[in-house]
Amino acid sequence: MNRILFIDDEERVLEGLRRLVRMHCPEWDVSYATNVDDALIVIAGGLDAVVTDLNMPGKDGLDLLRSVRLDPATSHLPCLVLTGNGDLQAKKEALERGATDFLDKPIDFWELRVRLENAIELKRYQDLVAAQNDLLDARVKETTRDLELSRKNVLLRLALAAEWRDEDTGAHILRVGLLSRLLAEELGFDQEAQERILLASPLHDVGKISLPDRILFKKGPIDPEEREAMKEHCAAGFQILAGDRGGIFSFLGIDEKADNQNELLHCAALIAMTHHERWDGTGYPSGLKGEAIPIEGRIVSVADVYDALRSKRSYKDEFPVERAAEIVQNGAGSHFDPKVVDAMLRRIDDAERALDRFRDPAVSRAVAA
Repeated sequence: MNRILFIDDEERVLEGLRRLVRMHCPEWDVSYATNVDDALIVIAGGLDAVVTDLNMPGKDGLDLLRSVRLDPATSHLPCLVLTGNGDLQAKKEALERGATDFLDKPIDFWELRVRLENAIELKRYQDLVAAQNDLLDARVKETTRDLELSRKNVLLRLALAAEWRDEDTGAHILRVGLLSRLLAEELGFDQEAQERILLASPLHDVGKISLPDRILFKKGPIDPEEREAMKEHCAAGFQILAGDRGGIFSFLGIDEKADNQNELLHCAALIAMTHHERWDGTGYPSGLKGEAIPIEGRIVSVADVYDALRSKRSYKDEFPVERAAEIVQNGAGSHFDPKVVDAMLRRIDDAERALDRFRDPAVSRAVAA
């Protein structure tokens, strides 16, 4: 059933329309209004089409068109305008306000019915197309979310796989992620960047997968040759996250360049490569100095060391908060970026609350299960 509203300030015109509708289109659900304000109330209840006079006292047909088109709920409602025969200026103004079609006075009801039915049918097709587009858009967004969630899940499990080989670190990677996000927040990173560093920082030591067991699991101090081998985990981590070793991606038809444009992977690769660089240039693997070190690497460097200081390992007890904070502060300007250290000290209480969430070494095992 077509729901139609007729608007005209002359009651005799509306009465004539009532008679014609009852005679020729009794199936229509018709409403009538003599002014724009009353008409807008009816329109808000939902309609299929509006037929309005253009010239009315007070608010006129142009005012009605403006209100209808500005409301997202009615912006596509068919609005047919009644004009004086040959009034081209009125038609131009109505078109500019969004009129769907025109009818000359006096009204030919057959023409009115045909034009109305055509406008309503077109609107229904438009609504159908819009609904299909909304459905497709929702499906694309859902698929994109699923793909992104899958990517994040794989990256986290890759980080856990690297940690699995080190029984002493417990939930270290999760705590580093929480601390890194906290520091990023304090340094003014936007929400998206904070989320990215939270997800990327746990991969900082993924390159340890490449280390031989004799080095990784060695009891006691490592010798200089083993220390140099240990340093290679940074480049290995970068290669895992950003490289196509042996052309595997190409062989499988994967566009390596496109994958490397993923901001999360790019961030994780930078962190893996640079989290052991030092502010004074004495770090590894590249000896970068100062702000030449990516800010993500500088943040994770502080988070990594602070959590290590506050954690019990097989070779040491955990340091108290005050001592750990003092060590990090003493490293400002040599080991660490002073701005990142200042951020850490300002948020030390928040950092401790974050670390308390994942003190239990069993947490990381549970996440991986």
